[in-house]
Amino acid sequence: MFFYQFEMIFDALDEIEKGFKNDPREEERKALSNRLLQLRNLMDECLKCWLNFEERVNTLQKKYEFSLPDILPDDFLQGLDINQERRGKGTEFRFNANNQKKTYPFFQLENEQSINSFRKGMGFWDLAMLDEAIGEFEKLVALEPNYIFGHFCLGLAYNQKGLNEKALVKLRLVKALSQDHQLKALVHNSMGNIYASEKKYEEALNEFSCALEENPLFFAGYFNMGAVLYNMQRYKEAGEAFEKAKELSPQDWEVYFYLGKIYTLLENYQEGLQNYKKAFSLNPAEKKILFEMGVIYDLLGDQRNALYYYNHLLSEPK
Repeated sequence: MFFYQFEMIFDALDEIEKGFKNDPREEERKALSNRLLQLRNLMDECLKCWLNFEERVNTLQKKYEFSLPDILPDDFLQGLDINQERRGKGTEFRFNANNQKKTYPFFQLENEQSINSFRKGMGFWDLAMLDEAIGEFEKLVALEPNYIFGHFCLGLAYNQKGLNEKALVKLRLVKALSQDHQLKALVHNSMGNIYASEKKYEEALNEFSCALEENPLFFAGYFNMGAVLYNMQRYKEAGEAFEKAKELSPQDWEVYFYLGKIYTLLENYQEGLQNYKKAFSLNPAEKKILFEMGVIYDLLGDQRNALYYYNHLLSEPK
């Protein structure tokens, strides 16, 4: 019965995805989004129940002095996609590699307390309960100081909490110890995000460059490099980085949006317009694309189209 309910949830997800693929009207899109939100809320409740279950199990083991075998399966982290977003000046910095699904080495945790802390830490993290997540990850690395991925998770949690110096200490440790190119790319990217959030753009740029040396197909590395170069007003280089990101993720509307801004600043208005049109086709609900399209038509001297997009923007429901 338990697994059947989750099968129903994922079946509903498949139906929602089919609905979006059929290019629905605005009302249908809202209905699909509301349905997706309901499923997400349901899964959040499931996660809360799981946390309560883990607490009860631990209490029972301590109270009645017994121990359950608890070994995580080898594929426990399969498909894990940890997301972290930091906003720079006018740009968005990304952590995840989007379409690059990777499994990172787990090194077979066997200590029961370590496994419990990892599970609880991930659960709290997913609920944005950062203090609790940090507490569990700190327990984990104290019990398993050689467990590299635990230090990585703790570093990211510190960063999300705004404890950047602590985050950098952990991320540097992972960088020094890890031999995995994918993990090192993520570490450099995370460090770059921290420097970018502090407007230390040269340091950030260096980290994103290192991330791409570790993984030349790392979408987030190119996106973030483009964002930093944009903030540094190095628009030609920023455009080159975003063009690389576009090759790796051709359905990402924000890449086209920032390319539109960059080409506009470089006075290549036709190229900017084409990128804005592509961004709008991928995300017609985003109002800032409408505004930028109005601006670029103004710059091209096309008042009729400029007014069309400005009016369309004003007529959009708030």
